[in-house]
Amino acid sequence: MTESFLNPPYIQDYQHFEQHIAKIFSKAGWKVETAKNNQPGYDLSAGMYNLIVKNDQYMIAIQVKWLKGKVSTPQILKFSDFLDSEAGKQFDYGFFITTKGFSNPVLSLIKSWDKRTKIYCGIASESKIDWIKPFVNTSISRKITPAKNKTYFGIFTCKGGVGKTTVSAHLAGAFLLQELNVALIDLDPEQNLSKLVGDGVYVPNPQGGIGHSIEVFKPEEWDENAAPDAQLVICDCSPAFERNPKELIAKFDYCLIPTTLNPLGINKHGKVIEDTVQSIRKYNQKSHLFVVVNNYKKTSKKKLSVLRKTYLNAYYDIEQQDDRFHCIDPEQAAIRSSDQLYYWGIHLLENPDESRSELAFTLVGGRCHPREDFINLADYIETAIGGDIFRSD
Repeated sequence: MTESFLNPPYIQDYQHFEQHIAKIFSKAGWKVETAKNNQPGYDLSAGMYNLIVKNDQYMIAIQVKWLKGKVSTPQILKFSDFLDSEAGKQFDYGFFITTKGFSNPVLSLIKSWDKRTKIYCGIASESKIDWIKPFVNTSISRKITPAKNKTYFGIFTCKGGVGKTTVSAHLAGAFLLQELNVALIDLDPEQNLSKLVGDGVYVPNPQGGIGHSIEVFKPEEWDENAAPDAQLVICDCSPAFERNPKELIAKFDYCLIPTTLNPLGINKHGKVIEDTVQSIRKYNQKSHLFVVVNNYKKTSKKKLSVLRKTYLNAYYDIEQQDDRFHCIDPEQAAIRSSDQLYYWGIHLLENPDESRSELAFTLVGGRCHPREDFINLADYIETAIGGDIFRSD
């Protein structure tokens, strides 16, 4: 069957879909304008906005997304970044309207927004827009079918000081926001994770009310029944490979290898990561391995292009030899340099007697870069391996 036969006329292609959205708003009493090339911030190739709708009170930018699949995190974040820019501040709100719905990580992100967020997201039908409100909505909550087996993540590199503990805790929090049951294991004999967060990590409810805690286990405390409801187990590993329990290394379905985009250290880090991959492969041939840039700092386009090229080239040979090794382009997914993440560790050290240890997921001005980055990272991993990361076998 052809695409035009499978789809109703209004979503056969982008042009039909844009015209359809314009008609819906026009019938509802809005004045509709098609964005022009000379309007501030308009960039059709970047898809910042396609339509402008106005009434006596509001001017709204609309991004129309004709997609064959669901909206991914980078697509929604790009529009959000535009609304925060100088060009985007002319608009009272932004409407992100698509054809096929939103991925689970995006739904989790939408649920985290508060009333100050300017984006409203919707799915177009034949005669209306079905809006997903940026507040708690139980009808869009992910329905979880408990996995028969737990999925294991390792956070590991043969080098200290690259942010393994921070990544472990916040990645766990990002999965928890997707309504998954998560457990953390502190494998490092230095027990940095346990020192920072005690026996649990608290993830506040974005909408207020009672939040959730992620339990932290020491390796001697862990077995499959220690957290029977956990669907996902994240291991904060020791940089000394031999100190990590080999039986847990063998269980890893996925492994994140944090690194930095240091211009003087990329090649040196490349050797460290090569050693990391070789160490893991001694005990585990099945795991998907992902190198991710932590403490990512934006710079000029020219400098970023040089750094990015050098970084990707450093791992080219490994990717050619290992089809389950993935070097994540920092322009697609990375953990940005953030005062929230930096002061998260400082705050916990300064206040050791606090009853709970919250993640750096607090909204600031309606946004939270750490929350967005870790949800985007989870989304990237799932997309890269081409399916649901949670085992059902």
